[in-house]
Amino acid sequence: MAFFNAKNLEQNTCVQADVCIVGGGAAGITLARELIGQTCKVVLLESGDLRFRHPPQFLYLGENVGIDNFSTGKSRYRVFGGSTYAWAGQCAPLQKLDFEKREWIPNSGWPFDYDHLEPYYRRAQRICSLARFDYKSEGWKNEEKALLPVDKQSLTTLIYQFSHPLNFGEIYYDDLAKADNVDVYLNANAVEITLDDLGEKVSALQVATLNRRRSTVKARIYILAAGGIENPRLLLASKKTAEQGVGNQHDLVGRYFLDHPYFFTGYYDPTQIKYDQSLHVIENYDRMGGEQQVLAGLSLSEDILRKEQLNSCAVYFIRRPNFKSKPDYFFPANKSMQHLADIVTHTELPDKNFMQHLGKIGQGFKDIQTTLGRQLAERFTPMPRLALRVALETRPVRGSRITLSERRDRLGMQRVKVDWQLNRQDLQGLIRFHEILKNEFVQRGLGDLVIDLTENDSGWPNSMTGGKHHMGTTRMHDDPKCGVVDSHCRVHEVSNLYIAGSSVFPTSGCVNPTFTIVALTIRLADHLKRHLASTS
Repeated sequence: MAFFNAKNLEQNTCVQADVCIVGGGAAGITLARELIGQTCKVVLLESGDLRFRHPPQFLYLGENVGIDNFSTGKSRYRVFGGSTYAWAGQCAPLQKLDFEKREWIPNSGWPFDYDHLEPYYRRAQRICSLARFDYKSEGWKNEEKALLPVDKQSLTTLIYQFSHPLNFGEIYYDDLAKADNVDVYLNANAVEITLDDLGEKVSALQVATLNRRRSTVKARIYILAAGGIENPRLLLASKKTAEQGVGNQHDLVGRYFLDHPYFFTGYYDPTQIKYDQSLHVIENYDRMGGEQQVLAGLSLSEDILRKEQLNSCAVYFIRRPNFKSKPDYFFPANKSMQHLADIVTHTELPDKNFMQHLGKIGQGFKDIQTTLGRQLAERFTPMPRLALRVALETRPVRGSRITLSERRDRLGMQRVKVDWQLNRQDLQGLIRFHEILKNEFVQRGLGDLVIDLTENDSGWPNSMTGGKHHMGTTRMHDDPKCGVVDSHCRVHEVSNLYIAGSSVFPTSGCVNPTFTIVALTIRLADHLKRHLASTS
């Protein structure tokens, strides 16, 4: 049996391995599976259990000091399977332009191009339980689901595929349970990285459980795969042998935090039934796409992005009630009401802003009444709309960052402060995209776009929320003054410490990150196999 409960370990147990992986989400599970059958002994540490439980989840609670409507509590999941536990399964590769250094996007550019990563995307296709590797729109045309006929000089059609089944923890449990060289420790929280006397190599990893057991893992190689917030948190919290935190010689750990802002920017009234039921529409959104296999989105063409020097964004349509398409649905009172409802239904964790939410509800109670009235009316007379769902790429901002607060969790680790910041220039890409999109729909007689970009006090559309895609906090760059890890995802100046996941992304593109996370992890696994073979 390859699964163990770390709560049952004797105090101060020392676990020996060749490879230690921190995190049992998409990256950690993929990496462990890629190493099955190798001569190396692999240990995977997962903070959660096989089933979701709230005590481990509360370790995520942190403080939001940046953009409003951002939550650390349930933006990721501490359970075996990680956030694939509650994943929509939406997959697409980054675009070729996303890998390039763009002069109008400061700090852009990956150490390699799309063509280098494509073979790993192809291998990720199977791991993510997707159909054929085909992300060109022509390959998905059929009589039942139309594609919107847009001008390719202005707009590009993006293809997304949905993973079925979703949860890596369920899909790959048996593979890891049967593996002779992989042990999985549940309820095992990495709390401290210990370096050797020279500070050039990890000598041990300290592990704690919620029942106050402490243990140590000693390995040849360590990989952090705990996500875009927890990866930098562990590095910054490891101060006993590195005062500024591990890998933080140039004050980069936790900086350049990225997320995808998402917006509901209005709705689409199509002229023909085939456009109403096109590949561009998500049905059954509350059930994460139901059994939908493919989705088409629209984004600005590469020519326009280059010519006008814009950041990218993409739109698709979600069939949802009409009352959710009204501008006042996204007013502060309604948002706070929804937040408190999420806490009551356990889809969100409580935070210290409870009184602020009550204040907003009191100030905007009329908005809540109006929305509730519309909702009640639509129970008797449904009026579904094709709502515009827009994802935006944002520029890496140095001051957008993860730091540590003075507050500590039950394990004694400092909790995080999240200061998510956006560049005002990013709004230009959003506005220009809607201008071009509306003009294209009118010219081609596709229907009417009713667009609402009404801004809130911060200057961003009222409907903005975080996509819960945490990226960039241990960014990849071959120059240690510009990145935390090198092109092989190894932490600069620490010879046996690697990082897997979206925290290494230099830029985000405008598509969901999981598919790229898996592709990068397969690439890392190949590198580790070669490294282990050469040093054995």
